[in-house]
Amino acid sequence: MKNVYQVNYWSVLITILLSLTFWGGIIALPILGTIQIVISLIIINRFKTLTKTNRILFTSYAVLTVFLIIFFKQLKGEELGVLFMWAIVSLFLACLHLYITYNISKS
Repeated sequence: MKNVYQVNYWSVLITILLSLTFWGGIIALPILGTIQIVISLIIINRFKTLTKTNRILFTSYAVLTVFLIIFFKQLKGEELGVLFMWAIVSLFLACLHLYITYNISKS
């Protein structure tokens, strides 16, 4: 699981750096999302081997992510403000996912 954390770490770092240029972040966020979905599938496969704290963290992350997807689908806004809000929230979710993979790699 340490390799999973390293892949996630570098992916998040590159995305954050690209987010300093607005359009770079818009392009990098879906790629990061795909990487984190694959990592989440790996975590789900090993869910029973996780500590109780990591299971609670990952479950909370999954529920929050689903809620936010539904929330942003309901907005249906094409305005720049909605796009900016989506990008910021996505970066926070990516950092939460990074924290979870860090905890898993340490246990």
